Formats: sequence, structure tokens, C-alpha cells
Amino acid sequence: MMDDRLKHLKENMDNTVFKNLEFRDINKNEVRKVIYNSKKNKRMKNLIPRILSLGFYLIFIIGISYFSLENLGFIQNEKPLFIQSNKNESNSNNEENNDTVYTPPKQVENYDDMSKDAILNKLLNSLDNFESASGKFETYNKYYDNSTSKFNLEYIISLKKVMGGYEKIINIPDESIPGAETMTHEYFYNNETRWDLDNDRMTYVTNDYEITPKREPVKSEDVFSIPINKLYDSKEKFRERPIGNSGMSLFNYEMIAKYLRFNNLWSIEKQNEELLGHNTIVLYGDIDKSIVDSSQPDENSFRFWVDKDTGILVKYEIYNGKGEIISYLHPESLSVNVPIDLNQFLPNLDNYNERKIEGLTFKDPNEKDIEVIEHADAIVEEVEVVLNILRSKVPFLYEFSNPKLQIFSASLEKYKEFNQAYLTYTYKKDGKEIGYIYVRTYHKDAVVSSLRDFNKEKGNEIDSFTLNGVNWMMFEIKNEPNAYLIGTSGEYMYEVFNQGEISFEETKSLLESFKKSASKQ
Repeated sequence: MMDDRLKHLKENMDNTVFKNLEFRDINKNEVRKVIYNSKKNKRMKNLIPRILSLGFYLIFIIGISYFSLENLGFIQNEKPLFIQSNKNESNSNNEENNDTVYTPPKQVENYDDMSKDAILNKLLNSLDNFESASGKFETYNKYYDNSTSKFNLEYIISLKKVMGGYEKIINIPDESIPGAETMTHEYFYNNETRWDLDNDRMTYVTNDYEITPKREPVKSEDVFSIPINKLYDSKEKFRERPIGNSGMSLFNYEMIAKYLRFNNLWSIEKQNEELLGHNTIVLYGDIDKSIVDSSQPDENSFRFWVDKDTGILVKYEIYNGKGEIISYLHPESLSVNVPIDLNQFLPNLDNYNERKIEGLTFKDPNEKDIEVIEHADAIVEEVEVVLNILRSKVPFLYEFSNPKLQIFSASLEKYKEFNQAYLTYTYKKDGKEIGYIYVRTYHKDAVVSSLRDFNKEKGNEIDSFTLNGVNWMMFEIKNEPNAYLIGTSGEYMYEVFNQGEISFEETKSLLESFKKSASKQ
């Protein structure tokens, strides 16, 4: 009977063509407009019954047409972006279950003028200003040797009520590297477990995961007091944050601590600029030479776009002296306080094989007693500070003085009462950087780390000789076209190996300038 079908019409349509669709105010207004315009020019006299009937069918037909077009993507909607995790279709029946879905309060855009102090506070404490977020962005970096790195990332993250996150990272290969391939990884985590999925090899790894305890808000003056070379070794001085590369936009504390520490070098370029539906404040500044990284020595200026109500770094660009972009984060989408479904943080592992990763093991259990005392790399001034400490603390230190070698990093480590030194040099030939030289110096009774770069498998002995008071043996490195040297001088050991386009003969020639340092007390 037609009456029985009509009685259950809404229920049947809710479970079929209207399933997962919402009839919001914007949809209602569109239907009202169409109905009003269709009726406006009709003669009303003696047509009321027909108009009511026609109105019903218009609502019915237009409603179905609108939702079909919207669902197919022909009509823009206001629904926030949702990242679809790789989950079982069986979970779809639970999408409306209140036990798995949480909807945060709607975020309100901020249009008030902000001071430098206010925006710094937002940037360094961004996780206090939103409950969930989803988005997609691309990052790019161009380095000193014209090599590049680029990846696309989409994510969804929840910080309150429901804790967890999802990321999909597509690494885009450097076109200058023959045979380099695109790689795709997915990461899921909640307050108990993290899953790392390699989509190219169809493998996954699981690890226990615990959400970092909440910390007190930080102040910019405290963060700016962290030395540049310690930024990435001082996590305890920043706010907590979940794991993942989405932090490059949501919680990029180190970038803020680096580029905004010199208050006189940056300014507020625009108080209000719309970007992806968010009101941002635009910051522009020059980059002080003391913070320039040797991997990107052409850094000259920067521009940040910051969401004013959350402190999220929506977009950034780093420029060279010609105004060319050498580093960026360009967003495609960003939605704040999006509804969260717990199932989004659980992977579908069908057709994936589990890959076991053994825990870090020391060759010598005494390695646990090795302590890193000082370390610096990339920034010349910081490296020189550590190098001077080494000269005073390690009287048996040797250094290279060949002009083709430039110091890149320096470290002081300690095992019990024994100090030991690590040095890294870049090697330039014909004005082009083509390799690295690594040096380790220690007492023969000390224990050194088996987890450092020096833990290489040596092949045949190539040569033996004495230079500047050190007795050397030169070995091949298995599976690498480079040399490994072990030297002795009294109670002290010296290890040197190279990477890059440096021949055995060149390595031996460079050792002629490897001499004992002048001690600085």
C-alpha cells in the first residue's frame, strides 16, 4: 500500500540516499530560495491546492538533488575536513555512536590587534588554544648543495577528551637523485599504542605510547635563553606535544625560538589576513647571521602566518638574499575543533605484516655510563665554544688544519673519569663540498659508544704508517668506498673515517695536518 510506504519514507531514506548527510541551515536556505523563486511568478488564484502539492514535490526533488550534488563534490559545504583513516568498513556503522564521537565547541576567529608578546605567548603555548585539528600541508627545503626535500602530510589530532592522532606522510623524492622513489607512511596513536605503517612494503610496527603529562605555560624570555645549538636537545623547556610531523604547523616551538628571538629584527606586517578561512597575523623579519644553519647558509629573511585565536603556524616561508623561497610550509587545508571519532585512531592492518624492531643493545653494558657533556653543530660560533672546551678538557686532542677541511661539529663525552672527543669536518674540493671526515679521540681504557657512526665493519688493511706521533692502520670499510683509520699514541686512541668522494690517497694526505691541539687552560 502507498500509505504504508509513505509512513516509512523518512526512515528508509535516512538509511539509504540520506545516510551520512546533514540537512543544515545552509541547505534549508537553498531550498527555500528555489521554492520562493519558483512560486513568485505563478498566479495564485484558485491554485492553492496545486501549489501545496507542487511545493511538496519540489522540496522532495530539490532536497534529493542538492544532497546528491553535495555528496558528489559539486557543491561546497561547511563541513570541516576529516582525514579518513585506513579502517574497517564495519566501523562505519558506529560513526553516530556517542561513545566514539566527540564534538569540541566551535572555534571563534580573533580579529583584535595583537602585540608581539601576545602572539609569542600564543605560538609557544598553542596546544592550550584548541582541542582538535585536521589539515593538509606541503613542506620544502633547499640545501647548500642544491639538494631538496619535500613531503605532503595530512593529519587529524585530538588533544582533549579523546586523545590520539593520525598522519599520512608522502615523501616526494629529489629529482636530482637517480632511482629515488616516493614513499608513503601512516601513523596512528592513542593514549596506549602507536602504529607505524609502511605502505610501500605493507609492514607495520607497534610500540607502547603514553601521552606526555601537561606542563605549565612557558614564557618567551625563558625559551629565548636556550642556546641555538641546544634547541633540539631542550624538549623539557618547551610545552608538551604529541608525536608527529603535524607539529611543524601546530607546535613548532623550535622554529619560533630560533627566528623570533631577536625582537628588533622582526615586525608585525599585517594584523589581519584571511587564510583558509582563518584570520592570521603576518610576521616578517630578517635572520641574524648567528643563527644561520650551515645546511641552509643562504637564509636571509622569513615570513610567518599565525592563526590569531590558536597560535597555529598556518604557513611559513624562508627566503635567501634574492627573495627566493628556500624553505616553506604551504597549507592546503586547516580545520580547528573538528569532531573526533575514536575509530580514526585505529588502523586497519589487513594485508600488513608485522615488523619487529629489536631494542637498542650495547656491545658493552658499560656504555650506559657514557655521558654527553657538550655538543654543537652547524653554527660556527657554537662549535668554536665547544672546541675550546675540548682543548682545555682533552689534553691529548688532535685537530685537522688543512684548509680544505672546515669544522662542522664538536662533542665532549665522558666515561667515568675519562673524557673523549668527537669532531666532524666538511671537505671541500674546487670550492665544492664533497664529503665529511669524522674523528674520535679517547683513552685506551675508556668505553666508547657502539651506537655512534664509528661502529662500522672494517675490511682489509690497506696501509700502515706513522704521522705526527700517531701510528696508523688504514682499513677498507665493507660495502662503502671509503677508508677507516685507527691510530695509537701512548695511552690514547684515534679513529678517523671519511664519507663522500674522498679517495684513500686524499685521506692519507689530509692526515699530514692532523696534529696535537694547543691546550687552553
